[in-house]
Amino acid sequence: MQPPDPLEEWESPPFEPTVRGGLVYARGAADNKGNHFAALKAAEHWFRAGRPPVNLRYLIEGEEEISGVSLPRYIRANAERLATDYVLVWDGGFASDGVPSLTSALRGIVYTEIHATGAGTDLHSGGFGGAAPNPLNTLARILGELKDRDGHITVPGFYDGVIPPTEEEKAGWPRGPEYEATVKKIMQSDVFEGEAEYELAERLGARPTLDVNGFLGGFTEEGSKTVIARQAMAKVSMRLVPGQDPARIFDTFAEYVSELSTPGVKVEVRDLGSAPPVVCGIDHPAARAAADAFEKAFNKRAQPRRMGGSIPVAIDFQEALGAPMVISGLGQPGSGAHSPHECFSLDHFHRGIEMLVHFMDGLRTG
Repeated sequence: MQPPDPLEEWESPPFEPTVRGGLVYARGAADNKGNHFAALKAAEHWFRAGRPPVNLRYLIEGEEEISGVSLPRYIRANAERLATDYVLVWDGGFASDGVPSLTSALRGIVYTEIHATGAGTDLHSGGFGGAAPNPLNTLARILGELKDRDGHITVPGFYDGVIPPTEEEKAGWPRGPEYEATVKKIMQSDVFEGEAEYELAERLGARPTLDVNGFLGGFTEEGSKTVIARQAMAKVSMRLVPGQDPARIFDTFAEYVSELSTPGVKVEVRDLGSAPPVVCGIDHPAARAAADAFEKAFNKRAQPRRMGGSIPVAIDFQEALGAPMVISGLGQPGSGAHSPHECFSLDHFHRGIEMLVHFMDGLRTG
């Protein structure tokens, strides 16, 4: 899971689960302990009743948020032992409040660091300003050039090969003023940016993105210091959709960033990790069993959804095991995963156990 900082924004200790208003607040409650525990309780139900209707294998690991390699290596090294009819990746959530979802595709990711280096030492801006190369200025300008004012990514060829969502996927998307108001409330912002020609749900899950995740350099403490720093660094991530190749995107991005640099500033782009987008499909017996189970437990049929996040291990399951895959989960849109006040609905937890019990039974009869 993610670190809990900033700690001062939590109303209760992040590692001491606290129940308020039917929600349990704790780091990892939504992403992904609540999902995991519901899955374990569903298996417990069947063992108390005798035995599960199907054979079950559980794989739970804790390295996903640090791009861990242990589980992918284990899956690929033990593919024969792990052979299965279906895979359930229980790391998703509801598309909107009250509406469960089945993930039809996951975005991939390319995570980079850009390092910009100027002079051999920090310099006094009074003595050298106007002549010395300034890596902070250069890097800020590079970052500003990566998108146009309308939110389109300017990296040459970035959108080549993008596979748009199907009409079936679009039909189940949340839309309208109420949905937009919910997203704004979660964001704590009254403004949407980005590609206005695409509807909100598509921008959130089915379009590629580029975001600056961090910027570091120079003097950042209290007070003033007139320094021209010798180094600057930025972290930039790109979410990819089906049809985009992480290796090609990284190479194209690195080349474009180098072209945008200025004389006297050396720019280096580092690859911190990547994962390809995943298309898992929802037209197979396990997906239909999951949709039926959601309807029984939540009184709503699950809708197809392209998930905006990335689950790197999904491609390892897909390539190593070759079994149809279901990606879903119980988290709500406002659960605050990766943020202070992360929470998980106890109602979803109990209904989720019921859903998984029905799902396991549906696999037997399906």
